[in-house]
Amino acid sequence: MNTVSLFDELLEELGTQSLARLPINIFNINSYEAYMESVKLTTNMQKATQQHGNNPNGFGQFYETLEVGKENISNAYNKNKNRSFTTDELAEISKVFKEENIDLYKKETILANYSDEEIKNLTNNVNLDNLTKTNHTIVDTVTLNEKGEIAKTEQLKAVNDSIFGKEYNRYFEAIKNGNLDYIKTDKETYERAQKEIEKLESTIEKASEEEKESLKKELETKKEIFNHLKKNEPTNHTDKDKALKEVYIIQAKQAAINVFQTGASDAGVVVLSTFASGVIAELKSEFIKKEHEDFEVRFKRLLSRVIESGKDAFIRGASYGIIDVIVGIASQYFKRIGGHLKALWKNLRSSLKSIWNAIYAYITGKIKSFDELIKVILKSLFSAIMTIFAIALEEQICQALGGSQLAQILSIGISILICSLAVILFYKTVEITINSFVAIFAKANLAKARREEVEMVFDKIMPKMIENQESLEIFIDDYMRDLKNTSNMSFQELQTALNNSNYTQANQSIINLAEKFGVDDLFKTRKEFDDFMFSNENLKI
Repeated sequence: MNTVSLFDELLEELGTQSLARLPINIFNINSYEAYMESVKLTTNMQKATQQHGNNPNGFGQFYETLEVGKENISNAYNKNKNRSFTTDELAEISKVFKEENIDLYKKETILANYSDEEIKNLTNNVNLDNLTKTNHTIVDTVTLNEKGEIAKTEQLKAVNDSIFGKEYNRYFEAIKNGNLDYIKTDKETYERAQKEIEKLESTIEKASEEEKESLKKELETKKEIFNHLKKNEPTNHTDKDKALKEVYIIQAKQAAINVFQTGASDAGVVVLSTFASGVIAELKSEFIKKEHEDFEVRFKRLLSRVIESGKDAFIRGASYGIIDVIVGIASQYFKRIGGHLKALWKNLRSSLKSIWNAIYAYITGKIKSFDELIKVILKSLFSAIMTIFAIALEEQICQALGGSQLAQILSIGISILICSLAVILFYKTVEITINSFVAIFAKANLAKARREEVEMVFDKIMPKMIENQESLEIFIDDYMRDLKNTSNMSFQELQTALNNSNYTQANQSIINLAEKFGVDDLFKTRKEFDDFMFSNENLKI
């Protein structure tokens, strides 16, 4: 039986609608996208080490893969919607979409990382026409913005010799021609170039006037090249096992962050909601119901409620974060459907959170019955829908009120109130409907149980009754046959006795016939008749 008042339910829903607009909301956090990017990084590194692990120059592939993966994780945390790709990966995506000949492992990696929609959009992006090439001579990585436009292109270099060598001049020419934005080097290459410039500056100071002019030109050229370099922090792994170990650590770290952030976000929302509703409840108790208590008692009670609800919400949210982790790992094992799986989970994740909250409450015993579970799930889903509707409603109300600063504040409050009332009315309608169905089903189940009980009794008793009926029919047939035979015999004896004037025999025949019909109190001798007549006994008929 729900004993919560409509006022309390409205307060709770007002808190839910209000908190859903805050950035602390569980689905405004950035750790989920970052974790999924770390999953993609691990899958790509597994492919890179499998294909280039025994190649002495394979460290270049490891470097590109690690750099793109880390940049995408960083972009996810910054929420800038930019995503980076290697040109080799873009070429493989194009081949998968066009169903061209491609190595099975490469194909499965693409399918594990991207959905069909993503593969289609990347292949049909006209901005990438000249960049979807394996072993592109100028560009190693491409970064796209949210609109699919090229945000930047980069050449990644990790070299053991000087970056100022002639064999690298084509990259700087490409920058001058607008075909490349940056040259990103590993830390060692960048610092080596920096030392070369410092050494050249030192040489110029000691050189003769004749030598200085040519050395200054060389310094100017090197500085111009150096200005196009970007230092990158990731270690340039030459060992495939170390490269794999690093990406595994990154994925595990991002998984832990996502679980913690999801739990903390859920706890934050619940703590604020519990605190707000608790303060109102305590004020109502003190000033309306006149239930006076010390402030310290009320504060401790409120604090206890807030801590307990926050703890429970953290566990609930963290457990949902664990589901995120499982989906990511599943996409790595089931590569051919991995992209579909991640896309499906991303689309359903927000709405399923409401269902998970209800299921968690059912598992922990806070929701006692299945019909109550259905009610809470429907209410949560409708509340999520109304949260989205409230934003559109807020804009319309704001325009109707004139669009001023005050109108904006009022429109937020009015839209939240309207949507909260709508959720409560919807919930009450659902509650009445489900209760009616439950009552109908209960009566139907009771009738079914009674019918089953009657059928059970019938199945148990009827065979015995039929058997008894058959025995009774046989007994009656035998009895009537015997009675008929006895009657015929007694009448024949009586007739014979009368014809012979043998009244004693006639009397005995009548007595035998009477006994067959159940009459056994006749006078059997004349003496019995005489004794009765001389007695004071009454004749019983």
